Amino acid sequence: MKRRNFVLTTLLSIPAVAFAKFENLKVSQRPKKGILIRANESRFDGKQETVKDAIGRCLVSGEDTDGELLIVAPGEKTFAFKGGPPLHIHKHQDEIFFVAHGEFLIQIDKEILTVKTGDTVFIPRGVPHTFANPIENNPGSLISIHQPVGKNEEFFKYLCTHGKMPDYEIDPDSPVVGPPIKLG
Repeated sequence: MKRRNFVLTTLLSIPAVAFAKFENLKVSQRPKKGILIRANESRFDGKQETVKDAIGRCLVSGEDTDGELLIVAPGEKTFAFKGGPPLHIHKHQDEIFFVAHGEFLIQIDKEILTVKTGDTVFIPRGVPHTFANPIENNPGSLISIHQPVGKNEEFFKYLCTHGKMPDYEIDPDSPVVGPPIKLG
């Protein structure tokens, strides 16, 4: 008899569990048509603006994708100087680097790779990584893709608006875990 009650209770609870998941669903705010982002435009927070002399640009905003995707591209001044950010992780986001043209250094954990035009690097969440520009006034272009967005858009918006790294921690889930790539 106890087994019968257990089976019956289990079967009766399945619809309740299934419907409980609908509670967490949100209404999609995605655009209903495609978006063209011109070479002199950026879309931080889903607002398209013309930018001049920007350090970087937002090509696809988290606002455009319900927080699922962020694509950031360099601006005219992004690679004026050698170097890059410190070694860090994203606890909840995967990151993809695509080299549109040029040459860069990518560090994944302890390994430093030279990447060139057409190369793609996938970095799963939780893996230490960074990149570096190896030459001054690098004409190259390194596209950064984040999935899901998390607080990465907020970070890049600050960086591109102020032209410098933030003075405060924007995302505690993306901690610094080591120094930048050392360049000779």
